[in-house]
Amino acid sequence: MADKGKAETQIGEYIPPAPAFPDVKAAKVDHDRKHRPPGLKVSDTLILLVAQMLLMVVYGLYVKQERVPKEPYPEPGRLDQPEIMDMVQPFKRYPPGFDNYFGSERYNEYKVQEHYSSFMQINIFIFLSLPWSFSFLRKFSYSSATFALFTACVSIQFGIIMMQIVDRIHCTFLEGLLTNPGFDISPELLQRLGRDNFNYECQVLRPLDEIEDGFGLRQLRQACYCRTWMEMSQNTTLAFEKPLVAAHSLLVTGHRDFRQASFSLSFMDIIDGMYSTVPTLISFGVLVGKMAPVQNVVLVFMNVISYAFNYWVCVYVIGAFDGTGGAVTTHVFGAFFGAACTAVASPKGAHLDPDCTGRYQSDILSLFGSLMIWAYYPSYNSFYAPPEAQQAVAINTYLALLGSSVAGLTASAIFSGNLKLNIFDAQRSSIAGGVAIGSVANLVAEPYQAILIGAIGGVVCSFSGHFIRTFCVDRLGVHDTVGVMSMHGWPGLVGWLSGVLFLIPINLDYITGDRKSKNLAYELPWENVLQHTAGDGQAAFAQTVIAPMTISIALVTGLVAGSVAKKITHLDRALLFKDDTFFHVPDDFQKTEYHEEMEEVEEEVEEESDEKVAAV
Repeated sequence: MADKGKAETQIGEYIPPAPAFPDVKAAKVDHDRKHRPPGLKVSDTLILLVAQMLLMVVYGLYVKQERVPKEPYPEPGRLDQPEIMDMVQPFKRYPPGFDNYFGSERYNEYKVQEHYSSFMQINIFIFLSLPWSFSFLRKFSYSSATFALFTACVSIQFGIIMMQIVDRIHCTFLEGLLTNPGFDISPELLQRLGRDNFNYECQVLRPLDEIEDGFGLRQLRQACYCRTWMEMSQNTTLAFEKPLVAAHSLLVTGHRDFRQASFSLSFMDIIDGMYSTVPTLISFGVLVGKMAPVQNVVLVFMNVISYAFNYWVCVYVIGAFDGTGGAVTTHVFGAFFGAACTAVASPKGAHLDPDCTGRYQSDILSLFGSLMIWAYYPSYNSFYAPPEAQQAVAINTYLALLGSSVAGLTASAIFSGNLKLNIFDAQRSSIAGGVAIGSVANLVAEPYQAILIGAIGGVVCSFSGHFIRTFCVDRLGVHDTVGVMSMHGWPGLVGWLSGVLFLIPINLDYITGDRKSKNLAYELPWENVLQHTAGDGQAAFAQTVIAPMTISIALVTGLVAGSVAKKITHLDRALLFKDDTFFHVPDDFQKTEYHEEMEEVEEEVEEESDEKVAAV
């Protein structure tokens, strides 16, 4: 009885153990203390600051704004011979109506809108539309938009300078051709010229009739202006004596003045930097959520350098045309560069993270960004189009976007199953048409052809998102966060192929003969658009080469960039796709992050207490 009473007393006096945490709030505080994300490292912050400071130093020493208002186009000088002056086409791309002087024939070209309007629209395209389209991850919207802004800001600063460096490099390359041309000189031609070997004599006048125009000769004529610019930069008196030659040498070489160590700054130069930023943002889309900001700095500098090199090879050296949207040199390059970079730099199994997905509100924000891209795409594609075709390019881009939106959403219902749409396709397939039409096809496509090209781009984007993207993750281990391979890579190849097909029938009769304006409502100056103007298939061949060339350069440089970025730092898998890794976040973010975990803690505490009471 005594033992029984003792047991009853013990049972009566027993107090169940208190839970490890008295409430959910205390549990969350303890969780925060033990699992606080690291944020930016001190070394990372210093690297970011040093990179920005170096750019500031370069701008302070070498970048000069363009004079406003521009000087009038000069009258012929004492040594000018305007009637026989060689007005060779510049190798640098210019928008319609741009010249270093006002009043020139080029300055008075027809243009759809003034350059400031284009500047603002492309600005919105880059700084609002693209960052918002990346903000679909449910817990990474802060970082997606902010890091895209950061990437674009650094990239444009560097791109403005890098694209002008490319012009300087090309002049050096061209001057080497004056004694060693890139085309064969027959012995018969040398005999007619009375020479033993070839050494092109620069007159900055019309070329000798014996060597008529072609891509090789055009490069030699441009090289003469490069040499002339160098001579005038060393002796400015020549620029006063030959003002017409001086003006054209500035235009051909891409300079604004005769100072050797300087870079210009105008709306046109900034837009040139913006176009070099688009492939960087495309590559960034592959890596969203998987890289620290300091790794993005590596991505920016290596991407811009690689893009500039690839552009130089494809457009300047090979002589292809990709100036109405950059389907290959911009979109294909950016997609494949990012894919190669993520294959090396991203943590394995990143796609298995439960936060690597969207939610209702963030998907709406991303869709809004895609709709803004849709609205401003015609301005982006048409900026560098020839003046005669600028309006047609904007209209063809618009028609291609219409086609991709309808076809892409239709394909989405088929590929998704149950005839239901997928938000992935609404965000991406709708703008794939702008990518697919961004080639030389944009200049000559009939309205139905523009819609067809856009529709094919939309279907290819949807198919890629549902099948190829899964294959790349499962079989190749390449995870594309935003799906830019679907949105830019494969539609860009559609644009490349359509451009090749449109150029195949272009012969000399199309370029200079009676069929020049066949089926077109405008007279397209093929001799100014194409660099290969012999009509012998070289233009189509150059267009064919640039896609494999671009993919090769993008993959190699992307692998190098990914390796360097991984050496600098890397994120642990637990920190991927979460804003609180780098940001202070509001309470509702914490609730969404820990809500399910805290419910499990409460249930475990209650079960533990019940088990102990039952055991006693």
